[in-house]
Amino acid sequence: MPRRGLVAGYRCATCGTEVGIDTVHPWRCPGAPAGDHHHVLHPVVVGPDPELLDDPNPFVRYGRSLAWWAFARAQGMSDEACVELTRQIAAGFHVTPFGRHATLAERLGVAADQVWVKDETGQVGGSHKARHLVGILLHLRAAELLGLTSAERPPLAIASCGNAAIAASTLAQRVGWPIDVFVPDSVSDAVAGVLESLGARLHRCARQPGQVGDPALHEFRAAVERGAIPFSVQGPENGLCLDGGRTLGWELREGLDAADAAASGAAASANEAHGDAPASGRHTRVVVQVGGGALAACVGWGLGPEVRVDLVQTEGGAPLARAWERAGDLADAELGQHWDELMTAWDNPHSLADGILDDETYDWQADVQVMRASGGRPVVAPEEAVVAAYRLASELGAGVSPTGSAGLAALLAPTPGAGVAGDERAVVLFTGVAR
Repeated sequence: MPRRGLVAGYRCATCGTEVGIDTVHPWRCPGAPAGDHHHVLHPVVVGPDPELLDDPNPFVRYGRSLAWWAFARAQGMSDEACVELTRQIAAGFHVTPFGRHATLAERLGVAADQVWVKDETGQVGGSHKARHLVGILLHLRAAELLGLTSAERPPLAIASCGNAAIAASTLAQRVGWPIDVFVPDSVSDAVAGVLESLGARLHRCARQPGQVGDPALHEFRAAVERGAIPFSVQGPENGLCLDGGRTLGWELREGLDAADAAASGAAASANEAHGDAPASGRHTRVVVQVGGGALAACVGWGLGPEVRVDLVQTEGGAPLARAWERAGDLADAELGQHWDELMTAWDNPHSLADGILDDETYDWQADVQVMRASGGRPVVAPEEAVVAAYRLASELGAGVSPTGSAGLAALLAPTPGAGVAGDERAVVLFTGVAR
């Protein structure tokens, strides 16, 4: 499977419907019945990796492997125009810090080169969420510039409890696009204040007695039915969110490959001096916290199946782990056909890491496929490990939120699949800034 390749179109993970890359606004599977949100379009990647562009902005660097770019090129936009549009819409995006964290490794009682951190807290909007959304916005602007849409802009809409809403509002403000943000009524005053300062129209959504599923998501879907654009980080609501998020996985893979090359070179020199055989590198395991599941899917796709990916949820909300157990040996292609039995809403989700308390893991099909392909598995972290991870990250000055540090809980929890093995390099993601 090519690591990046070119996006030739989309295929629904549930029913197999194919959508051409030249399609305007390919948000949802056209084969999905009205009101059915159990279909999701995944990018179809073909061919060899296109040439990387020499640029520090990942959306320029990896641009030729992104779906919106392939759409724009198919509709007649030049490479040069794609670069210029990216510089306008994706200004400020950068390759975020990645490296070994010797202090964290010491606190965990393992070797200095066994714990590595990818820190997204300094990304646009303060989290990884903007990566998922900027590809949608680039598609929207490309369609406008190519004269493929009407002059009147429908509002953008998103359901979120914090970071995704802030990322969406940041990008919307950048291009003057109106946005409706649907949040739980428990949203903090700090987050609400940021959203209002960015010009978002804020809608607080209370959970009604007996209501199944996220109330903010219900209100968001109603807005989309009225004509709003799903500016969402959930694949079933807008499959294009699974495009730009892959840049994070590609960055990780490049960083890991560079680290391995440097270590191999140093080891070869040392072994040559002593007449020894070359030393082998450490096995790598990347642990990713999971709420809606788009982050894990994109990271896994970007890394490729050679790197093991374990997905972390809290014991107060673990619908993905439950679906994994229910799925058993069911083939990947059959998962979506059994959505109602496998992926069901978690009753009363609760955790300090409230940003990953999605009632359902919306992109669970891709998450299961990523774990299976890489030899990974779900890890359910007890709440005390989630709290301990946040405290430890805070003590070390990470400035990350409890949600953003939740993956670290997998290295602290006294549960199967947790901890750091003696022969592995464990990678954690700090994904959102504390507010």
